[in-house]
Amino acid sequence: MEILAALSASPKGPTRLAQACNVNYGRIDSFTGALVAKGLIRTGVEDGQEVFMITEEGYSVYKEWLEIWRKLPLD
Repeated sequence: MEILAALSASPKGPTRLAQACNVNYGRIDSFTGALVAKGLIRTGVEDGQEVFMITEEGYSVYKEWLEIWRKLPLD
């Protein structure tokens, strides 16, 4: 969910995404690959650089997760 959360704020390149999620740069490819395959994020190009962006479906999943998280009694 951290990847969807990070991308809900703005598109990010692989390095910035890895930093935002505190994930090893070498591992981010496997995570983003799975999310692209599921249609939750997509790739694009901004200023000549590859970036990842959240899709409408990904944002919907992220919002549902937030609602569930808020309902959990974690006090």
